[in-house]
Amino acid sequence: MKKIIVFLSLLFILFQLNAQGSVYKIEKPENLMNSKISIETNWDFYWGKFVPPYDKNSKPDIVVSAPSDWNKYPLSDDIQKITKTGKGSGTYRLTLTNLIPDTKYVFPVYKLAYTAFTIYADNELIYQAGNPVTEWENTIAEQNFETAAFFPKSDGTVTLTIFVSNDIYRKGGLRGKITLCEEQYYKDTHYKSLCSYSIFSGILLMIVLYSILIFIIKKEKSYLYLALLILTIYTRIVSSIFPLLKTLFPALPFSMMLKIEFISIFCIPGFITLYIDSLNKNIFKYIPAKILAVPSYIFLILDFVLPIHLANRLVPFEQLYMYSILTIDSLFFILSTIKKPDFLSSLAILSLVFLAIGATGDILLINHISFLHGLQLLAPSFVQFAIWQIILLAYIQNKNYQNILDINQNLVEMNKAYYRFVPKEFLELLSKKDITEVQLGEYKVSKAAVLSADIRNFTAISEKLVPIQVFDLLNSYLRRVAPLIRKYNGIIEKYLGDGIIAIFPNSAEAALNCAIEIQEEMIKLREEFSERGMPQIRIGIGIHYGNIVIGTGGNNERMTEISLSKDIDIAIKTESETKIFKHPILATVQAISNAANEARKEGRKFSFCGKTVTENSNLHDKSLKLFSIYNEQIGDVL
Repeated sequence: MKKIIVFLSLLFILFQLNAQGSVYKIEKPENLMNSKISIETNWDFYWGKFVPPYDKNSKPDIVVSAPSDWNKYPLSDDIQKITKTGKGSGTYRLTLTNLIPDTKYVFPVYKLAYTAFTIYADNELIYQAGNPVTEWENTIAEQNFETAAFFPKSDGTVTLTIFVSNDIYRKGGLRGKITLCEEQYYKDTHYKSLCSYSIFSGILLMIVLYSILIFIIKKEKSYLYLALLILTIYTRIVSSIFPLLKTLFPALPFSMMLKIEFISIFCIPGFITLYIDSLNKNIFKYIPAKILAVPSYIFLILDFVLPIHLANRLVPFEQLYMYSILTIDSLFFILSTIKKPDFLSSLAILSLVFLAIGATGDILLINHISFLHGLQLLAPSFVQFAIWQIILLAYIQNKNYQNILDINQNLVEMNKAYYRFVPKEFLELLSKKDITEVQLGEYKVSKAAVLSADIRNFTAISEKLVPIQVFDLLNSYLRRVAPLIRKYNGIIEKYLGDGIIAIFPNSAEAALNCAIEIQEEMIKLREEFSERGMPQIRIGIGIHYGNIVIGTGGNNERMTEISLSKDIDIAIKTESETKIFKHPILATVQAISNAANEARKEGRKFSFCGKTVTENSNLHDKSLKLFSIYNEQIGDVL
């Protein structure tokens, strides 16, 4: 009798176990208040039908580990002809035990199953995505970034029944884990994640916009490719890892979400290749970067042109392309760095390797292959990649900026050197900003005072000196005179051996004042020469006011500035008269009258110590009157 009772008890237990099906016991359910648990276990699977939650008698076709794809389930050959394409329908069932009664539990449902599904907790429908049907050809696909919630029964158990159907995706089944926690904990962590990803998104989009702006301004393609690369990887994050797109645009069609998700797979290798090539043209010497990037454009076109049931079947080929190109890029990058070691290039390679690891982990997780305990590495690997690229570009930009500063400094020095031969005031008279704007044959007519200065008896003096002494004498003289001409806004038009021609635009008074100060400076110079045993030198100065023509002459290979007019000749002849009349400074009546008019216009009294010189027989124009200008210091005798 006892044996019969034991036998019946065993049968009852076996019946109960069989009726209960696959079971998962929650260890330490109290921890779900402050943490979550990912459930990876065996589920009962029923092929091609919806098994109601209350149906306890139907036996599963197979017990499968989930998450998993039914494409490879060991079912009959007839069924596998369908399942290997991802199409079909089926029911998954699992009983959870050891939960806390009257406690609300939740789990995310985004991408929990392909591509439409319903979830029952015991007999209650707690979530529906799209419209799953047994006749899977009529499936209406949809995925939303939401949660399913339930209360366990009084004994702490709940039976989850998930009915899935798929017609368009290349895989079918239960693709995601049940990540379980209490409702309040999920709300807290979800809002924190939402804020974090929103901030993260804002920063990345700012980097993208900044890079595009720099590209528009500076036409540097590296910034454009970096912007596109960041944007491409970002599409994967906001459409799959943390689907902000679905949060912001809940009406976005399922097919479009998939197409956006695929972009990163085939665009990353193309943009990385073009980006690396834009930074270093020596890396892709043997295979042009644009050739390697061509498939990216082809896949992009196909992704948006083909219907989703065809476009998603290109993904394995896109993944193969991605890893092939990343491998080629890394090898070329490493070989280039070995030939020419560079610390930043080494960091760039490491960032590329980390990005490849993140992408690998993402793809392995999609295929339900355990990778570093299920850690999601794509986002952090992408962040470190973006940071290093920004640092790299900042370093390159700073280096370019320093090069520009060096070039600019060289240009400044070169301009200074040019101005020693072509005065910048001469360019201003021609209304030019710099010497590069000057064209052969340009000229301008303007009013100006002309000062001509010459050393008396220079030929006789220089014959008594050796050449080096002659240059010393001239340079000592010119170093004293040239600053004074610039002081009065004059332009040294040319040096004539021991003579100087200077132009004072629109100011005869400045020329007269300059002439007096030059003669005062010559007194000091003679004292210096006396101490050094150098010959005493005296100069004569002639000043005239009139029209002058300033322009360029020569040829395209050799240009020079030219000043032409009879008024310049008059100034030179006036200076020659100082030899005859023995006066240090002679000025024409035109120079004196214009200087007086300038003073009157400014409300000043025009006052110069001078006298009229009546004898001017050497001048062609006998009507020209000459005036001797002097002061007590320089005297009236040359």
